[in-house]
Amino acid sequence: MTAIRTPLCTVCRDAEMHGPRATFTVCQACVDWLHDHIDQVERLWVELPDHLERGRGHSGPRVSGNTKTAGGIPPAEHVLALIAPGGAHDRLSQHDVAIRQARGLIAAPASGSADHRLAATVRSLRAHLTWATANLDLYDLACELRDVVGAMRAATGDRDEPTTTELGKPCPRLDDDTECGGTLRYDKAAHTVQCDDCSHILNAAWYLRLALA
Repeated sequence: MTAIRTPLCTVCRDAEMHGPRATFTVCQACVDWLHDHIDQVERLWVELPDHLERGRGHSGPRVSGNTKTAGGIPPAEHVLALIAPGGAHDRLSQHDVAIRQARGLIAAPASGSADHRLAATVRSLRAHLTWATANLDLYDLACELRDVVGAMRAATGDRDEPTTTELGKPCPRLDDDTECGGTLRYDKAAHTVQCDDCSHILNAAWYLRLALA
């Protein structure tokens, strides 16, 4: 007789979804992580224009459709990549569209300026996150948020970036029955563990098991 496996959180892939979370697809720790990273996107977005011009803390208004800053200095490419077409707003918008499509709602991406599209996307993600965490696999959204926030922190020199601690245990993720074995790092702010090699995200409960092992 085959035992029925308890479903796992679709984000950290480790927390068992039972009890009050049995009808959800994302554990509470990862729900909090998603909300926190959406908040960070909104906070860091408004700081990006200040870092667009190389060597200055404040470069004035957002540059749109122009490859030069007001002073004729080429802008910082890593900042421009986040606010130009295909940047943070468009990367997150595709996940918002997918969530709304899954709900059977109008799923056209937001239009207008980059600021307007980012604001609309963040607002929509927040509005539909409760439903999404009970119905969808949100691993890809979590990876996108992690990458976007990381790029924004690097671009803005954000000093609130949480420190990470390397763990002395190898990544246990299995791929074709082979253990990854990559280096795991604990993020003290997000309460998650991530593998340097495969980007697998674990949750705080797994970290505690590692620490006590």
